[in-house]
Amino acid sequence: MIFAIFAIIAYAGALLWVVPTLVNLENQTSKQTQPNIKAVFSIGLVAVVCHFASLTTNFILEGGSQNYSLANANALMSFFLSAFATLALPRLKTIWFPLMVVYTFAICSIVLTLFTTGNFIRNLAQNSGLVFHLGIALFSYALFFLALLYALQIKWLDKKLKSKKFIFCQMLPPLMTVERHFFTLTVAAQALLTVTLISGIIYLHNFFAPEQVHKAVFSFVAWIMYSVLILGQWKWRWRGNRVLIYSISGMILLTVGYFGSHLIK
Repeated sequence: MIFAIFAIIAYAGALLWVVPTLVNLENQTSKQTQPNIKAVFSIGLVAVVCHFASLTTNFILEGGSQNYSLANANALMSFFLSAFATLALPRLKTIWFPLMVVYTFAICSIVLTLFTTGNFIRNLAQNSGLVFHLGIALFSYALFFLALLYALQIKWLDKKLKSKKFIFCQMLPPLMTVERHFFTLTVAAQALLTVTLISGIIYLHNFFAPEQVHKAVFSFVAWIMYSVLILGQWKWRWRGNRVLIYSISGMILLTVGYFGSHLIK
């Protein structure tokens, strides 16, 4: 529990560096600078390490078995998300807005593991392929979630650009840059989702069993949805509501497929 508390405090500390600047964005001038990247990165890195330590104590049980409860699966996904967002912070100046949601979500997921009970015990020591399948599935979900946050940022920036009260400042990234990062994240997540589906067919012998088929169906429909989105943005330069609708629809499908029931039966 001590690592969970440290992770929550560190995530909250990182948010305190970021949130005030973003909340007061309307009052900023073009001369105002971004939050201290080194400080946020350092605190965020401490939070991610503590998050991982907390996760291992809840996830890995005595004897080497793993507890794939819904709360633990959610915490593992949020760890992937937070780790990626933190490590990307020095390079992606467009990630300040999504970072607020990512760290808030991480805090909520850690709190959820502290106050919920439930066991779904598996022992995957002898099935490295299945471990690979689950890890890739959760990481692809994390990237899709981050891409959705970028889609929301695109919509918000597009609305601001059309507003007469819009103020340019360093905290607001160029719309084209945000769109490019959104496209890159979606393509990377789609590639991982493709690997997830293939590895599921290979390593999950009951992948198409009646009690499991809904996961395959929802995941495959989400794959089609994201394929159309990628094609639309690449070829027809989609933006705005259409991109947001496809992103939200894909996330809903994946959420139902991944978390609608236990990860493995």
